[in-house]
Amino acid sequence: MTLVEEVVHKVKSIIEIPELRKRVVFTLIMFLVARVGVHIQVPGIDVSRLSSAMQGNSLAGFINTFSGGGFQNASMFALGIIPYINSSIIFQLLGVVVPKLEEMQKEGGKEKEKVTQWTRYLTIGVAIAQSFGLTILLQQQQLVYEPGPMFTLVTVTLMTGGTAFLMWVAERISLKGIGNGTSMLIFLSIVSRLPAEMYQIGKNLSTSGGMGLVLMLITIVLFVILIAVIVLIQLAERRIPIQYVGKGRTGRSSVGQKTFLPLKINMSGVMPIIFASVLMAVPSVLISLVKDPSLNAKLKNLFSQTGVGYLVLYAVLVVLFAFFYTSIVFDPEKVADNLKQGGATVPGKRPGSETVDYLEGVATRITFGSAVFLAVLGVLPNIFFGYFLKMPVLMSGTSLLILVGVAVDLLQQIDSHLAVKSYKGFISK
Repeated sequence: MTLVEEVVHKVKSIIEIPELRKRVVFTLIMFLVARVGVHIQVPGIDVSRLSSAMQGNSLAGFINTFSGGGFQNASMFALGIIPYINSSIIFQLLGVVVPKLEEMQKEGGKEKEKVTQWTRYLTIGVAIAQSFGLTILLQQQQLVYEPGPMFTLVTVTLMTGGTAFLMWVAERISLKGIGNGTSMLIFLSIVSRLPAEMYQIGKNLSTSGGMGLVLMLITIVLFVILIAVIVLIQLAERRIPIQYVGKGRTGRSSVGQKTFLPLKINMSGVMPIIFASVLMAVPSVLISLVKDPSLNAKLKNLFSQTGVGYLVLYAVLVVLFAFFYTSIVFDPEKVADNLKQGGATVPGKRPGSETVDYLEGVATRITFGSAVFLAVLGVLPNIFFGYFLKMPVLMSGTSLLILVGVAVDLLQQIDSHLAVKSYKGFISK
């Protein structure tokens, strides 16, 4: 089956399955709502001058990318879903130092719902703080027509309300749509910026004379290779052999039966990349507080998108969050216990602590390899744009990793729905 035939088959399957069709349509409606909100401007801000002031500001560019252009438009969705991600990061980190909170997150049910509710409350607080800081900055930069307490109150209210609404949209997508709502909104924001970024890349390369076409072809080939490699890592599995030594539920002997326990190479998905990207905004905020002009200039250069400090810190954060998030989604003790109860063992490993140690060792090795690989892929486009093309980073590795990662997860969810439909049809027959 060719690629075109595969795409046509997927589309037909989505249309033919009512439940999947409803989920896809609901997700698209939520996307439309989110994009409309990006163009609802907060009153009192000089949008034309704001766009000019954003040039060369890495923090503003980061927020604008994750808000789908909402920051540049000075819209009520200017903060995007970032406060919700920040709140999620805080509670994930608190789970490490507060055992009770970690238990609540793993138990699910009402306990996990409590943590979710606390995350929502914290999101509102973070949105208020970030929008208030933004209003102060806008007034200091003289980008406001009528500065004062009323402007601050209106702007903070609208932007906080916009973030709260996007948080609700993300949760609705996760519940009634398809895919993870937060990841899908970030995916939408990045995709909405792609046409403008591709146009800007072509425009910048056109000034390179005869080499412009060559550089454009090299850029396209590089990004195609990166996408293929990212897809490979997202789909790759480490299969651990499993042997059954007892009887199955049907009462039939399963002695000698062999199967595999599949462990995804990248078990943490795109969340480490998203978390690391959000935290990379912190250095820009701290640098803005430095009063010494020479030191401020050095730090800005060091932590620019092509600076050594930025690249190293980003890579380290991706690796750390990959290990951290994998420890949340994969519990070797629980997997080993499930294998023991099912009468299954890993060949050559005793049930219990020995199996736990083996599974933990395997998970650590594959996580380290995938984390380092993702970190390298994350910084490679920055190096390519900054040092090879010698132009601003328009398509970062972060955006590319998120785009491909979310797209792969989405296709896998669609395939799982199609598989469930096939099984139901087989059973009904």
